[in-house]
Amino acid sequence: MTSLSRRSIALASVLALGAPFTSLAAQGGTASAAAPAAPSPEIFFRSPANGATVGPTFPVVFGLRNYGVAPAGVRMPNTGHFHVLIDTEVPAAGVVIPGDSLHRHFGAGQIETMLTLAPGTHTLRLVLGDADHKVIGPALVSAPIRVTVRPR
Repeated sequence: MTSLSRRSIALASVLALGAPFTSLAAQGGTASAAAPAAPSPEIFFRSPANGATVGPTFPVVFGLRNYGVAPAGVRMPNTGHFHVLIDTEVPAAGVVIPGDSLHRHFGAGQIETMLTLAPGTHTLRLVLGDADHKVIGPALVSAPIRVTVRPR
């Protein structure tokens, strides 16, 4: 193949690829597609499983997708820290999550813990709080799970 043939093929390729871009520019459009929407955040328990029977002290592993974890007091977009709610309702979005035995705070950015609960059936929920321990919103509240704590 001659040098002239190679240049002709290269030029034809550029023109063929450039045609749609030229056409869009002439119409006032752009060649790039709109950015896809960010996926929705998801918060969940990695363990224990819903319906699990556990000992009085058991591991709890938090799960979070499409959002970040940062310690309390750190103000970064799309981040928060975990709270485990035990046998209680979730405060409304924007309300500070109380700090007591039913509302366990993990403000250092922890993603797991050991819980000790009395024997019986308990309902647990994960809630992501902002830098000020406020509920971020319903998308960052997990579905409830139930665990049965067996006696020692």
